[in-house]
Amino acid sequence: EGSADARIASQLQVEVGAPIIRVARLCTADEKPAIYCEDVIAKSLIKSEYTIKDLQFPIFHFLQQFCGVSAYQDLTDLKPIVADSVLSELLQIPVGSPLLFMDEVDYDIDGNPVFCSKEYFADGIFRHTVLRKKL
Repeated sequence: EGSADARIASQLQVEVGAPIIRVARLCTADEKPAIYCEDVIAKSLIKSEYTIKDLQFPIFHFLQQFCGVSAYQDLTDLKPIVADSVLSELLQIPVGSPLLFMDEVDYDIDGNPVFCSKEYFADGIFRHTVLRKKL
């Protein structure tokens, strides 16, 4: 739990200082750290009582069950970065190792933001492919 800083407030369209819930996850591949992810939800979205255990499920499940919303689409900014000391320790890689950073905001069907996420992908584990189509 915490409060929205200027960046999160802008992404979630809430006031700076609004109460939020931040959920951090470390995902592994072949038992090695592969992705570090921080999801953030505005507390104002939550409609029913929950426990810390309820936050262990994927964020999409939590949104549906406790907020009554579904993520329909997301807008994600992707960029390469290097691991600082915190990410180095979490992902068990040397400081300065390349990472793919994804700064994401997910929206419901009406275009309202439902959560934002920062995801850090360790190099050499995932392949990201983009399909672009003209409609």
